[in-house]
Amino acid sequence: MHDYSSGGSRGEVLRRIGIAQSCMNMLKRRIWKSSIRLETKLRLYQTYIVLVLMYGCETWATTKYLLSRLDTFDTLALRKILKIPYTRHVSNAEVRRTTGCSPFSHLVTNRRLRLFGHVARSSSREDHHRILAAAIRQVPLDWKRSVGRSSHTWLRAIEADTGYLNFGLVTAWRKATTRDEWRHIMNTATLQWSTL
Repeated sequence: MHDYSSGGSRGEVLRRIGIAQSCMNMLKRRIWKSSIRLETKLRLYQTYIVLVLMYGCETWATTKYLLSRLDTFDTLALRKILKIPYTRHVSNAEVRRTTGCSPFSHLVTNRRLRLFGHVARSSSREDHHRILAAAIRQVPLDWKRSVGRSSHTWLRAIEADTGYLNFGLVTAWRKATTRDEWRHIMNTATLQWSTL
């Protein structure tokens, strides 16, 4: 369920964070605080917690605030798995190096761009292809967004994902029709996000 009053997918993202937090708490005593090997804990985290949190993330219209909330949850969860107390000053970069886990914001960006490419390469007779192609083209001059609708949309999130590469939605749509070129763009966009 999307929270249109506050912009995009805020309600859904915060709901998924809450569910993932509950899952983390259920495993706290038996898994995270146990003497199980770190590799096993991280594998469980990736195959359970990450999947719970990221369900449907390719359709989210995220803002920088929502991406930072996802990354904050992820970092705190990894610190809990590594048993890093609050009194130890360990940087987030060190936590990432130790675990080898990518930030959630990278995963969201990657999955959203993958879906965009999938739709762009689908048959032009398919409804989802025609709808997205029409939305990317210039909208009629007399068209106005209805009252109460979010100003932050999924396409604007795609635009933000590719904005650091200096091309807009029309160019992105054209490039997405070539799988190998689009895969390279996806990787580049994810690297750009990591430097922010």
